[in-house]
Amino acid sequence: MARQDILLDDDNNFSTEDGDFVTGDSDDQHVELLCQLQPGELKENPTIGIGLNKYLKKQSTSINEIKQAIKVGIEADGYSVNDFSIDSDGEFELDYELEE
Repeated sequence: MARQDILLDDDNNFSTEDGDFVTGDSDDQHVELLCQLQPGELKENPTIGIGLNKYLKKQSTSINEIKQAIKVGIEADGYSVNDFSIDSDGEFELDYELEE
């Protein structure tokens, strides 16, 4: 079952329509934010966050390191990873689902 929440636009601002917030399935948005957040950035839950940009800035980071960080970070927030691949250009495919 997908999580329902207020959706964000491309600039990470609340999406609105006819003067009200837009809600909907938010799992993709949630996982994307997990990848962007640094651990400790959320005061309410300091262990949440992958901080993907710190891995991308280091030239010595391996693809396996990035895959492991994303897998651990997503699973820590209640998702299970079904399939995950990263190509040499940094594009990745992630198949996940919310654990019941």
